[in-house]
Amino acid sequence: MERHGKVRRALFLLANAAHDPTLIPTAFPSRIFTPDPMRFLVLSVSLIAAPLHAAPPVAPQQSIIENGNFDNPAEPLKGWIVDYAFAGNSNYMGNKDHVSIVTEGVRKNVVQFGSAGDAGVKMECRAFPLEPGFRYTCTLDIKGGGYRIYFAGYQFTPGVRPHENPELGELRMIYQSKATVGSSADWKQEKLELPGVKLSPQAIEHLKKARYLTVYIWMAKPGFVDNVTVTKVADPTMKF
Repeated sequence: MERHGKVRRALFLLANAAHDPTLIPTAFPSRIFTPDPMRFLVLSVSLIAAPLHAAPPVAPQQSIIENGNFDNPAEPLKGWIVDYAFAGNSNYMGNKDHVSIVTEGVRKNVVQFGSAGDAGVKMECRAFPLEPGFRYTCTLDIKGGGYRIYFAGYQFTPGVRPHENPELGELRMIYQSKATVGSSADWKQEKLELPGVKLSPQAIEHLKKARYLTVYIWMAKPGFVDNVTVTKVADPTMKF
C-alpha cells in the first residue's frame, strides 16, 4: 500500500512538472533531471500503461480424450478399446489378453503391451468427433516397440443410423494420418499431428467423409504407453 501511494504521488507531481519543473526533484529526489515537459509526459503515460501490458498466464489446453493417464481407479482402461473381437479379425481376437495396466519403474498405471506374435498388439482411444477447421495434436510417452501411431478417421458403417457416442464396432476406418513410427529402450515422448502433412486431394475427400477420430497405437513387440493427450487448435487449412 505504501509503495502504491508513492507511485500515485510521483505521477501527480509528474503531471504538473511541465508547468512547474521544481516539482521534479520532489517526485524523484535521488535523481537529477533536465526539465523537458515532453519527456515527463511520455514517462508518466508509460508508468500508467505498463500494468495494462502484463499478459495473464495462459492456461494449458485440456485433453479432449478420456483417461489418457490410465488412472481411473475403478476402470484403468476406461475410454480405450483393447477388445477387437467385434471385428472378427483372427489376428486380434485375443488382443485384450495382451494389454494390461502395470507399474513400470517409478511410473504407476501405465499400459503394457505384451507379445502376440507377428500381428502385434493394438489399442485405440474411444472415437471422438472430428471438427472441421481444427488441427489435432497428440502427445504420449512410450517405451519399447517398434511402434506405429496415427490418427484414424472413421465414418458410420453402412446400415448404422448415425448417432452420438458410437461404439467402434459401429464405425469403419476410412482414413489414416501420417504415422509416427519408432522404437525406444527408454521412455520418450512422441508427437503426431493431423494433418501433419500437406493433404492430397484424395486425403481431403476421405477426411470430408470422416465423422470421428481415434488415436491408434500398435506395437510389434512388448512395450509401454502413458500420458496420452489430444488437443485441437483452429486451422483454416482444415476447413473443407
